[in-house]
Amino acid sequence: MELSAIKKFIQAEEVKYKAAISEVTARKMGQMMNFLGRRLHETKRFDLNGPYYVAADPQIGVDGLSGFEFDAEIFNIWIFNLVPGSSGTTELDLKRATTPGGTFTSIFSVTPKVSSAAAANTWCKIGDTVTGCTAPVLTSFPFNVNAGDVLRLDKLNSMPGAQNCGLLVHYRPR
Repeated sequence: MELSAIKKFIQAEEVKYKAAISEVTARKMGQMMNFLGRRLHETKRFDLNGPYYVAADPQIGVDGLSGFEFDAEIFNIWIFNLVPGSSGTTELDLKRATTPGGTFTSIFSVTPKVSSAAAANTWCKIGDTVTGCTAPVLTSFPFNVNAGDVLRLDKLNSMPGAQNCGLLVHYRPR
């Protein structure tokens, strides 16, 4: 059974010279480690700044490649769009390659999308229900990547007139 991930601070009296470390202190240490392990993470951003609809679709490798320095688990992804288009849908895909020059494959079973029905400054993340958004669904959860893997963003479709969108990838070491 895993200890709860609660932020518990250790008091000086619990660890002063010649004080015995109690079960309570050990539990606090474990809870704080779980708290940090669950909440500390890093974010990779993929941004399409300005009027992104001007480039023909699909557009492969938008915003370059982003690599992982260590084995990690992707536990959330957000799609956002600041200025909706006049019609249609913007669809983005994140693809992973595991070797230089290798094949890129999607990490999604459902790609994230924002339609012209979405309000300005809209975002949604895994599991959300937001008008005009299709939340991303990963092929596995969490989605594991290895040190040296890279991600690229592909823009599959875009709304005419739309501006400023992208993906935020939240991950932590595994």
